[in-house]
Amino acid sequence: MDVKDRMRELGEGIVNEAFDDLFSHGIPSSKANRVLRKFSRWWTDYTRAALIVMSCQAVGGDPVLVRQAAKSLVLAGGAFDLHDDIIDRSFVRKKARKKTIQGQFGMEATLLAGDALLIGGLVNLAEMPGLSNATKKEVVAEITKGLFELGSAEMDEMAFVHNLDTTPRSYIRILWMKSGDLESYTKVGAMIGNGSKEEVEALGMYGRCLGMVCILRDELEDTFNDFYELRSRISSESLPLPIVYSLGDAKCRSHLKKLFRALPKEPSDKELERLIEIIDQNRGFDKGQALINKYVRRARAEARKLKDPEPFLAMFHS
Repeated sequence: MDVKDRMRELGEGIVNEAFDDLFSHGIPSSKANRVLRKFSRWWTDYTRAALIVMSCQAVGGDPVLVRQAAKSLVLAGGAFDLHDDIIDRSFVRKKARKKTIQGQFGMEATLLAGDALLIGGLVNLAEMPGLSNATKKEVVAEITKGLFELGSAEMDEMAFVHNLDTTPRSYIRILWMKSGDLESYTKVGAMIGNGSKEEVEALGMYGRCLGMVCILRDELEDTFNDFYELRSRISSESLPLPIVYSLGDAKCRSHLKKLFRALPKEPSDKELERLIEIIDQNRGFDKGQALINKYVRRARAEARKLKDPEPFLAMFHS
């Protein structure tokens, strides 16, 4: 079984159950139900829920005990995704040009749907059967810390939009903060599984580094393999890391200033191809890949501290 299938096997049931629980509360608005049901059919991020289960199992815990906390984080993750689309002005997804929830229902409905998901997530934290009060308190504190860090990253990232003074160090700090939610997933799983302090810390850092690897791969993908996403990043989002690595080059800054002045007209393929040439000259891809390799090594080192590291090492085999 490959990694993707394994993540689906462990996480799909939790994701489906999280949305079933949400709809069981009987949300009065028919439009809200329609928006949320549409989103639930699209939300296939099984990896985060699977990581909680894996982390619990890794320390010898009962994975049944993590379901409530996992469902809470599933819904909270969906809420942040919807709110991100509002911030980024995302109305369609990538090359397929498939409309987002915001593209179909508008900003206001998207905002309120995200709020509903956050409420649903909080409800799941209210009861975590089978856990001691002390463990519940620790779990809630860890989830709170992770979500506040993620939210703070989203807030601080807005200062990087159209900002040619962004430095690699300051931007990587934002990416590090964004990976805090994955650290929460793995730490919560280990806490509920009654892992030792060393196991909890190892799994937490593994999650943080895995989060960085995923985010950094998206940064490279957005730059080099998807002109639609690159246009969006230049127009209304933070510049991706390979471009940030090139901002010390006067040619890069001059080219970007020209693109910014032309907004809201989107950059042409030719203009983006010229930007890629400049990034290549500054080794933007190589620097990004080197950073990914650094976090892969750290994640593997943390996984090897566990009794059975293979399920976690397998995340990097594909």
